Amino acid sequence: MSNLQAFFAHNKKKQDNIKQPISKSFMDETGKVIEWEFAPISPERDTELKGQCTKRTLITQGKRKGQYNTDFDHFTYQRLLTVESIVFPNLHDRDLQDSYGVYGADELLGKMLTIGEMADAAAAAQAANGYEVNVEELVEEVKN
Repeated sequence: MSNLQAFFAHNKKKQDNIKQPISKSFMDETGKVIEWEFAPISPERDTELKGQCTKRTLITQGKRKGQYNTDFDHFTYQRLLTVESIVFPNLHDRDLQDSYGVYGADELLGKMLTIGEMADAAAAAQAANGYEVNVEELVEEVKN
């Protein structure tokens, strides 16, 4: 196989989903903590999420009048990425949402997890999407 052929689609290694326990609050009938499953999202969906988290505002005064500021809400992006990456449990399940009295996967996740568990879920989502996650940096980010 030539070096170029290694990059052909049929030679690309499929990335496995990540399964890990996120919360000790959810156990199966034997008392074992249930693992959550995370999968990578598509680059197209990632672009959509980033678009939802980006705000452009027109500058109306000063030297930059008429230009735009672009602000990216990293915390909202991280939460949306986490929600989108969770395969199990199905956060879009109507019965599951109803049991918490919420509407929407994002609201549901906020009701299901503590902030520490949310940080663990965010780290798993990042890992599933190919980001190298430094847990200490994530903890510092959550503190700030």
